[in-house]
Amino acid sequence: MTVDVNAGTALLPGTCATGGAADPAAGARELVAGLLARPWGQVSPSVYETGRVVSLAPWLAGHAERVAFLVTAQRADGGWGRPEGGYALVPTLSATEALLAELRRPSPCADPVVLAGAVRRGLEAARRWSGPDGPPLPDMPAIELIVPSLVSLIDGHLAQGRPDGVDPQGAVPDRAGTEGGPGLPAGMDGSRLSAVRAWLEAGGRVPRKLVHALEVAGPAAAAAKIVPTPVGPGVASVGASPAAGAAWLGAVRTADDPGRLRAAAGVRRYLEAVVAGSGGPVPCAIPVTVFERGWTLSWLRRAGVPVDVPAELAASLREGLGPEGVAAGPGLPQDADTTSVALYALTLLGEPREPDGLWPYELETHFCTWQGEEGFSPTTNAHVLDAFGAYLRATARTSVTGGATSSEVSEVSETPFAATALPAPAGRPAARYAAAVRKVSARLRGCQSEEGSWLDRWHASPYYATACCALALHEFGGAESARAVDRAVRWVLAGQHADGSWGRWEGTAEETAYALQTLLLTLPEGGDVPAETAEAVARGHRFLSDAADGEEGPRLWHDKDLYFPAAIVRAAVLGALHLADGFLASGRTSARRP
Repeated sequence: MTVDVNAGTALLPGTCATGGAADPAAGARELVAGLLARPWGQVSPSVYETGRVVSLAPWLAGHAERVAFLVTAQRADGGWGRPEGGYALVPTLSATEALLAELRRPSPCADPVVLAGAVRRGLEAARRWSGPDGPPLPDMPAIELIVPSLVSLIDGHLAQGRPDGVDPQGAVPDRAGTEGGPGLPAGMDGSRLSAVRAWLEAGGRVPRKLVHALEVAGPAAAAAKIVPTPVGPGVASVGASPAAGAAWLGAVRTADDPGRLRAAAGVRRYLEAVVAGSGGPVPCAIPVTVFERGWTLSWLRRAGVPVDVPAELAASLREGLGPEGVAAGPGLPQDADTTSVALYALTLLGEPREPDGLWPYELETHFCTWQGEEGFSPTTNAHVLDAFGAYLRATARTSVTGGATSSEVSEVSETPFAATALPAPAGRPAARYAAAVRKVSARLRGCQSEEGSWLDRWHASPYYATACCALALHEFGGAESARAVDRAVRWVLAGQHADGSWGRWEGTAEETAYALQTLLLTLPEGGDVPAETAEAVARGHRFLSDAADGEEGPRLWHDKDLYFPAAIVRAAVLGALHLADGFLASGRTSARRP
């Protein structure tokens, strides 16, 4: 893939991120054009990742801007990141360690007194959240490795006492004057990190999912057998992560292997391209081309937003598909989630592709996100259900034979697709696809909460997970899923805030969009709509229409830190506005209440 490294990568001022639009179709056209103009993706800066680059690569352009970003992002309580749900610990540890490292340098790029004050407050906050009485930690990628690695680095700084040349009245206190480092949270002992480092030191192959968080390896990164992934002419990333790239580059800068030195030049150009696009702070993952395009186009098309999609966008989803699916972006491992969304988007674009790249992720009761995954993702399985169901529904347009029974086909062929006519998959493949639809539907029904929602490991909000699961079950889960969908709708209706919004902590445009899509895309064909639903849609539409346009929304998506994918959220908002506009114009309301 050829990438213009000067096209910009992170979320920049002026990006149209959330909010209402008088014409969702016009907004969608602008959004789709932006996918081509900024092919690496539009992702918010990360406190965690920026802290790692401050610590590991002070020589990289934009260093002072990254330090200033960390200082100004600190909250009054001393922490960084989302204060609820245990989300603050990782960014707080990273920012505190980075500012400690900067404070100890011969010529800090910021006032040492300011840095020392931020460090003190950060240490106090980290101690509150990392002790046995701290909040449970969220299920974030590599968190069991990231937290011990940061705690160890902080302990190392504190053990060295005051750095030379720092004002003794405003700097880091000597060891006797501190309470020590933050310590490890309950249930975390650092043994997994030690095992990973020992494995790398012994020359073991680096698991693909670990490359994205290579910075946790410490000195063992020098032994890691990694070949950076090309992301453009002369540009290469390590795990699509600025932090991982900086860690690997620091480990190989003194290498005498010409091949590694050439690769190091490519990784350095990658880091320079990222900071050139962002002005200093960096995101957790970049490029995320397929991820951004798949989610954006599927949200728009699922909602029926009228927009022409350039052939280049469909081609970028199609050409990456292989025997193990596709990755979110170059340098990341292939995964079932991205593969499923890419397949679903292609089907919605009229280019269905056989979903055989999902079979490597099949387990007895569900599909894993990646091979060797610990845990279970409802949204990944909802997207798998979308991919299989949409493909069966598209191919059923021309044939209802080929191994699946008529009842199996009817479950996924009620709504026609504007898809290219394809022959139905012959014999056993169709039966296997239909069996996967039944299996995944059953697993999703089984993991729904008593209240009717779902929660997932890739997003902080249950409104995202509930939308993914309820919509997939409504379209492809058969009659057995009707009750689960109805419970999800009831849960959404009960959660609306007084101002018409929805949100786990506070009302947001993003979560309101998911709630509206859940309500509107699960409505029965024709007929009246309960007054409760109609009123909720009208109130939600008013909130979404009034939401500030052009502002970055709260970070709710999971990576090593919480992040905000601007184009994807924008697509969900535009889709919800388009659906709500159509619903309110239709007059489908009733005075009756359920």
